[in-house]
Amino acid sequence: MPDPDPSKKSGTTSPDDPIKASGVQEIMSSGPEEKFLRALSKFLWDRALYPEKHPQILADVSMLQSMLSLLFVDRQERVFVFIEDQVFVDDRLLAHAQRNMADITKVFRDRQVDAFILRHGLSWEEFDSFLAHLLISKQGNNQRPAFRSPHVEIRELSSVDATKPTAPSAVQKPGISVSKSSLNKAGFSDETKMIRDIYTDWNPAQPALVGLVVKIMNALEKGLFENQQSLIPLADLKSYDEYTYVHAINLAILTMAQAESMGFPKEAIHAFGVGALLHDVGKTQVPIPILNKQGQLTPEEFEEMKKHPVHGATVLLQHSEIPPIAAIVAYEHHLKYDGSGYPSMKQKRMPHIASRITAISDQFDAMRSNRPYREALPPEKIFEVMQENRGTGLDPHLLDHFIAFMKSRKII
Repeated sequence: MPDPDPSKKSGTTSPDDPIKASGVQEIMSSGPEEKFLRALSKFLWDRALYPEKHPQILADVSMLQSMLSLLFVDRQERVFVFIEDQVFVDDRLLAHAQRNMADITKVFRDRQVDAFILRHGLSWEEFDSFLAHLLISKQGNNQRPAFRSPHVEIRELSSVDATKPTAPSAVQKPGISVSKSSLNKAGFSDETKMIRDIYTDWNPAQPALVGLVVKIMNALEKGLFENQQSLIPLADLKSYDEYTYVHAINLAILTMAQAESMGFPKEAIHAFGVGALLHDVGKTQVPIPILNKQGQLTPEEFEEMKKHPVHGATVLLQHSEIPPIAAIVAYEHHLKYDGSGYPSMKQKRMPHIASRITAISDQFDAMRSNRPYREALPPEKIFEVMQENRGTGLDPHLLDHFIAFMKSRKII
């Protein structure tokens, strides 16, 4: 969902400015978490240079053993997340200005480790097998076996593909169709309430997040794939205040419908839907005064708002039951097809196909919904506006497929 943008270009903020988001705190540089990460990354760098029994490696192992013992003094589980050149530990951001943060993230991202979780009861033998896995990972993907351990869990986004076509195939005949009468037919009132609970009561909702997502997705998938009339059951927007929650549900429905029409497997369709449903979950970490502000944000407030994709990916990576693609969509949903947008990339790249499909769903549903500042647009006008973003904000091939898909279902 688009964020309010200030009327003038955002001012430059210092990388040393503290994080003000209510749910994300900064870890002091002397913390055991950072010392552990530095010891771990140093071991991995040194192990590429020295044999296993070299004195430098033995010293690194001794340091790691000391640091590992300090991680569980007051916690049963530690979560480390690496996004671009930022490091999060247990939802807390390591300070931007700390030395070599980018080097530390590179060590793990090179090994396709976007996050790992360590749990109390971890033995050195078990951790040593984790180290061995990381060393093998650097040699290449084809040589890396799956890693399984009761006290260590690896989350990998870069290995998540689930993308059968890189460009859409012809619109399949099928399971799903659309008519004008199908729009605004479905209720989904219970599911709307669940989404509202996630976004407005985050602290009590987070432990129940997976269960809520399962209930919501079961209802959406039943409505989408078991509808005897073969219609797209978009949720009805009964009041302007419901827009955020109904919009999330409709994004999931439209994204799954597109993926199904392109022949993606059911597992991928489900993962894409969860990503669309939770794309804005990072806003639960934005300070309430900024999130609920009426009118335009100041440049400083907008910079704070722009952090929510990173916060969303960080939150979702900590739930192993949530498909990793959902974290990708949360992180990329403000990235455009041409690589612009935010979070800013050092090297511009095309977003994941799940993010590109979600972007199309986002624009369509936003324009077909009544808003306080304008009436809903007819489909013909919506497609015309979307074409203006062709090749810049939206993937041109996916956009062509979406329009053909909607026309084939007699939306116009």
